[in-house]
Amino acid sequence: MYPAYRKKNDKVNTFADRLQGCFQFSMNGGTPPAADSPEITALSVYAYWLASKAPLGVELPGRGYPDVAPPAKGYSLARGAEVYKDQCAVCHGGEGQGQKGGDSYVMPPLWGKDSYNWGAGMHRFNTAASFIKHNMPLGKGGSLSDEQAWDVAAYLNSHEWPQDPRLIGGSVEKTRVKFRANDGVNLYGQTVEGVLIGQGIR
Repeated sequence: MYPAYRKKNDKVNTFADRLQGCFQFSMNGGTPPAADSPEITALSVYAYWLASKAPLGVELPGRGYPDVAPPAKGYSLARGAEVYKDQCAVCHGGEGQGQKGGDSYVMPPLWGKDSYNWGAGMHRFNTAASFIKHNMPLGKGGSLSDEQAWDVAAYLNSHEWPQDPRLIGGSVEKTRVKFRANDGVNLYGQTVEGVLIGQGIR
């Protein structure tokens, strides 16, 4: 499916660009490996091998996940906190800290210094809700209602993550205007319970 235009950065992206974005945003990895690095090359070769019998330019079943419509009455952080406590905390921890086995995470943190950063797609309620609805809790995808998926997505997004690497001049507001104005439902740059969301964790 690549090269392909991507709204997030308003350009045609190569597959290497997308992999670099995973390192930089979803994995909060700072400067990503170069496009011609051994890491990006190995991941690209593996992905292309997996797709070697797939038709070019055709959306295959199972790619991505269907959108989940927002609740008619809106989302609720309070309801999301309850869903998180009941359905998510057993794996991801009561404070979203994840779980470690030795020095490595076996269940990822969902907020805090070791989570993905504010540039990751999961900062959008609509993206997070769709992922949650179809994949979570682990092994029980589809067990949450659309409202529960949106509520817990909102709850996750009411916490702090590492700062968006694209931060403009130290300003959350300038960064919000440039990158979030038309970027789905999110709390970046908004004040929730007296706290400016998007300041980032260092």
